[in-house]
Amino acid sequence: MRSGFRQWFAERAELIVLGLTMLTTASLVIWWTILLRGEMRTNEQLELEVLQLQADSISLQQRDARLSEIAAHHQSRTVMLVGESTLLGLLLSGSLVLLFLVAQRRKQQREDMEKLLQFTSHEFKTPVAGVKGLLQSLAIGSIPDAQRAELIRLGQHECDRLEHLAETILAYQRAMSREPREGAQPIEAARFIADLLTHRARTSSVGEVQVAVVDAVQVLADRDGLRVILENLLDNAHKYGGGSVRLAAGVSDGHWRLDISDQGRGFPPESAEKLFDLHNRGSGEGVTHGAGLGLAIARQLARRMGGDIRAHSPGPGQGAVFTVTLMLAPQSTIPLGEGAAHG
Repeated sequence: MRSGFRQWFAERAELIVLGLTMLTTASLVIWWTILLRGEMRTNEQLELEVLQLQADSISLQQRDARLSEIAAHHQSRTVMLVGESTLLGLLLSGSLVLLFLVAQRRKQQREDMEKLLQFTSHEFKTPVAGVKGLLQSLAIGSIPDAQRAELIRLGQHECDRLEHLAETILAYQRAMSREPREGAQPIEAARFIADLLTHRARTSSVGEVQVAVVDAVQVLADRDGLRVILENLLDNAHKYGGGSVRLAAGVSDGHWRLDISDQGRGFPPESAEKLFDLHNRGSGEGVTHGAGLGLAIARQLARRMGGDIRAHSPGPGQGAVFTVTLMLAPQSTIPLGEGAAHG
C-alpha cells in the first residue's frame, strides 16, 4: 500500500509540485491585491479627515475642488492596482503553464525513451539468441559438416542485423540530440538514395528495391535523420510488402515527395494513423503493416525537419504506400527528363 502510494507520487511529483505552486501563487496575488486595496482606502480616509480639519480655513469651492482631486487620485490608483495585479497574475500564470508544458514534455520524452529501450531490447534479443545458439552448437560439434556453411552464413546475417540496428539507433540518437533545424543541410536526394541502397545491398539480404524516378533535387534534411527514416521505411516495406518494393520521388506542391510502395499486406484506410503509434504491433485492430517504434521514429524525425510521413492503402492485401515529404533546399532545381535507377 505504502510502496504503491510512493510510486503514484513519484510518477506525478512534477504535476503535484506545479499544482501547489500555482495555488500558492494565486493566494499571494489575491492577498497582495487585498492588502494594497486596504492601504489605499486608509490613505483616502486620512486625506478626507485632514480636509475636514481644514474646512474652517478654506472656502466651500476650494473644498469641493479638493474632494474631486482626492476622488480622481483614488480612481487612478485603483486602476493602477487592478492593472498591475492582472499583469502579475498573467505573467505568473504564463510561467506556470510553461513549466507545466516542460514537465509534460519531459514526461513524454521519458516514456518515449522507455519504449525505445523496450523496442531495442526486443529487437536485439532474437539475433543474439540465434548467434549464441549457433556458437554453442559449433563449440560442441553438433552441427553436421553439410549444414555448417549455411548456418554460419545465417549467423553472419544475424550479426549484420545487429550492426544495422545499432547504427540506426545511434543515428536516431544523434539526430534527436540536435535542435530540429541545427543539423539540416542540403542533400542531393538521388545520390543519397543510391548510396543508401548500395550500402543495404552489401550489408543486408533483404529483397531488391526498384527505383522508378528520383529527380535530381536537393532536400533540406538532417543526414542521420534522413537515413533513419529511409532505413525504417524500407525495412517495414520488406517485412510487410511481400518482397516487392518500389521507390519514386519528385517535387509536388513545393516539397520533395518520396513514395515507397509495396504489394504486401496493406491495411484498412481508416487505420493509417494507427501505424505511427509508438507501441503499435498490430494488436488485433486490423493493423498489421508496421511494428514497434520504426514508423513512429521515422515520422517524428521527418516532422522535426519540417516534413511529414503519411501512409495509404486501398485495403488489406492490396499493398501500401508510405509518402515522405521534406522541404526543398533553397534554389533546388529539377533537370528535365532525368532520373536515377537502381535495383
